[in-house]
Amino acid sequence: MKQRFLAFVLLIVLPAAIFSQAPRRLDGGGNGIADINERGVGANATEGRDSTVQDRSVPKDIKAFTISQTLGEMTYVEPDTVVFNFQNAPLTEGMNGEYNYLGNMGSPRLSRIFFHRPVGEQFIFASPLDYFLTKSDQFQFLNTKSPYTNVTYYRAGNQINGEERIKGKFGVNAGKRFGIGFNLDYVFGRGRYSNQATALFDAAGFAYYHGEHYGFNLLVDYDKLKWAENGGLTDDRYITDPTSMASGKTSYTPADMPVKMERSWNENVLRTVLFEQHFNMGFYKSRTDSLKDTVVVHHDFIPVMKVFHTANFDYDARRFITYKDRSNYYAYNILPYDSLDATGYLSVRNTGGLTLIEGFNKWIPFGGSAYLRHEFRNFSLPDTLGNKETISQYREQNITLGGNLRRTTGKAFHFDITAETVLAGTDLGAFSLEGKGELNFPIKGDSIHIGVDGFMKNTPPSFYYRHFHAQHYWWDNDFNKEFRVHIGGTLAYDRTHTRLTAGVENILNYTYLDYAGYTDSDTHTTYHNIQPLQCPSNIQVVGATLNQNVVLGVLHWDNDITAQYTTRNDILPLPLINIYSNLYLQFTYAKVLRIQLGADMRFFSDINIDKDYKTNGTTLISFPGYYAPDYAPALGQYHLQSQADRVLIGGYPMTNAYANFHLKQVRVYVMFYHVTQGLFKTANSFYVPHYPMNPRWFKLGLSWNFWD
Repeated sequence: MKQRFLAFVLLIVLPAAIFSQAPRRLDGGGNGIADINERGVGANATEGRDSTVQDRSVPKDIKAFTISQTLGEMTYVEPDTVVFNFQNAPLTEGMNGEYNYLGNMGSPRLSRIFFHRPVGEQFIFASPLDYFLTKSDQFQFLNTKSPYTNVTYYRAGNQINGEERIKGKFGVNAGKRFGIGFNLDYVFGRGRYSNQATALFDAAGFAYYHGEHYGFNLLVDYDKLKWAENGGLTDDRYITDPTSMASGKTSYTPADMPVKMERSWNENVLRTVLFEQHFNMGFYKSRTDSLKDTVVVHHDFIPVMKVFHTANFDYDARRFITYKDRSNYYAYNILPYDSLDATGYLSVRNTGGLTLIEGFNKWIPFGGSAYLRHEFRNFSLPDTLGNKETISQYREQNITLGGNLRRTTGKAFHFDITAETVLAGTDLGAFSLEGKGELNFPIKGDSIHIGVDGFMKNTPPSFYYRHFHAQHYWWDNDFNKEFRVHIGGTLAYDRTHTRLTAGVENILNYTYLDYAGYTDSDTHTTYHNIQPLQCPSNIQVVGATLNQNVVLGVLHWDNDITAQYTTRNDILPLPLINIYSNLYLQFTYAKVLRIQLGADMRFFSDINIDKDYKTNGTTLISFPGYYAPDYAPALGQYHLQSQADRVLIGGYPMTNAYANFHLKQVRVYVMFYHVTQGLFKTANSFYVPHYPMNPRWFKLGLSWNFWD
C-alpha cells in the first residue's frame, strides 16, 4: 500500500513541479510565458540578474465550471474545496448524514431524503455509488491563472481494518482560452467487520478551448469499483445485546462477529466521454479608450446565437463474483455458482441544436435553445438457462425533441424551463417538463430569496427493472410508464440564516424492488429472492426541510431538520424526522489560522406504527415506523425488507467530535468518530438492517493546495 500511495502522490505532484520550472513573465501579463533570450533570462528582466531570486506574485485565482450534457451550457460553480466542516467531506453518510449505507467507506448508499434521490437512471447499479462517482454534468472543469494542484488524504484505523482515501486535482491554462487537467481518486476501505472491503478508483482528464467563434469541452472519465459482500451480521444481538452473545468471552470485536457471506464481490467498471462543441455567430462592436494623447480602438465580438453539438458516450459493465456455492442462501441458483454473472450497458447520445444567447440585446432578457437528440442503448445479459451460457443483446433507440427557455443574468429574477418529448423509438410517448425560478428582493439591508421548482415526467422504468438475467435473479416484465408530478418551493432570509424548503410529489406506477424470499418451515432456513413490482395506484410524498443557523459571536449552531410523509410507507418507507445538528466554536488565531472546534449529531426517527395516540379507543394520530430498505448483495441494490422478520431502524443519535484547522493553503482535521457508542440504552446503531455502523475510532484528513 505504501508503494501505491507514493506512486499516487508523485503522479499528482510531478506535473505541478514540471510546470513550475517553466520561465514566466514577471509582470503577470500575457499568458504567463516570457520571451527567452540567449542567456535564459526573461526579456522583461534586468540583464544579468539571476531570475531565480526575483520577487514575483503568483496569482491564485481559480474558477470552476460544469457543462450540461444536453445543451452544452457552461455554468460557473464554487470550486470543490470545503473549508469549514471539512471533517464531513470523506464520510459516506454525506455532509449532513442523510445516507443509509453498509458501514464501510465507499459502500453502496441510499438517501433517506426522498427528494434527493436520483430519478431516471438507466444503469441502476451506479446509483448507490454516488458517494464516489461524479456525473459528467457535475464534473468541475478548472480555469486557473497559475498551475494548480490539490492533494487530499483521509485516513482512519490501521493496516488491518483501516480506511484511506487520496484525491488529486491538477489544472493548467495556456492563455485565457485553453486549459487542461485531470483528477485522480482512490478509496481503500479494509472494513471493521469481516468481508466488507472496498477498492474504488477514478481517473478523469479534461480539456477545453473557448474561442470567440469556435469552442469545445472534453471530459474522459474511467471508474473501477469493487467491494466485498458479507450479507450483514448473522445475529443483530452482537450489537444490540452483546452480553447475551459473549459465550464466555468478555466481548466480540467487530472482526469476530459472524457474517452471512464470504468470498463474494461486486464489480462495476464505468467509462464516460462527454464532448461538447459549438460555433458562435454574432457581430463586432467597436469601442474606444483614450490614453493620454492616444486613442485605442477595440473590436469586441458580441455573440448572438450559437450552433451546438454534444456527444455523450457511456460504456458500463457490472458483474457479481462469488467463489462459494450459496445454494443454502438464495431461493434460486439459475447459473452455476462459478459462472459469469455479468451485464453491460452502452449508451451513445448525440444532441444538436441552436441557442439564442442571453443578454446580447436589452430588449430580449432571456435565452433559449431548441434541440434534437438521438440515443442508442444496448444492454447485454445472460440469456440461456443451464450449463451453457450465451449473451443476448437488447437494443433501444429514441429520437427526442426538446426546448429550453432561461434567464440567468440580473439580480432580481431568474428562471430555467426545459421540455422534451420522444418523437420515435422505444420510449415513444415519454415526455418531461421541468423548471425552476428564483425571485430575490432586498429587505432591511439584506435579501429574501423565493424559489419554486417542479417537474412532470412520464417515462418508462429503467431497463433493468424490466429485464434482468443473473445467477440468482431472473425476470422479464412489461411495466407501464411512471408518471411523476413534483411541486416545490424555497424561502430563504440571509440575515437570520434561515432557509425553508418544501415539496410534494405524486407518483403513479411507482417501480420498486420487493423481497420475495421465504423460510423453510422444516429447516428454518431463509432463502432470499428479489423481484421488481409496480404500484398501480398513486403515492404521495410530502416533505419539508428547515435549515436554521444560529450565530452568537464565535459560537455557532447549525441545524437541518427534515420532516417527510408517504402515503404508502409499506412500499416507500421514509423516516418521519431526519436531523443534523452541528454545535461548534469558529474563530481565527493570530489572524491567519482559522479554527473550528465542535461536535455534530445525526438522528432519524424509528417511530413504530403500533404506537398510536388514542382517545376512548379512537386513533387520533398514526405514526409510521421506519423499516429502512434492506440490501441485496447479489444485486447491489436496496429493496424492501421481508415482512416476516422486518426490523425498525433509527432512534439512535450518532455523534462525532472534531477539530478543523485552515492555514493559508492547508486544511487539516481530526475526528473522534461515533463517540456516542455505548452511551445510550438503545444500541440500535444500524443504518441498514443487519449492517452495523462502524465503532468509535479516530479519523484525520489533510488537504494541500499547490500553486505554480
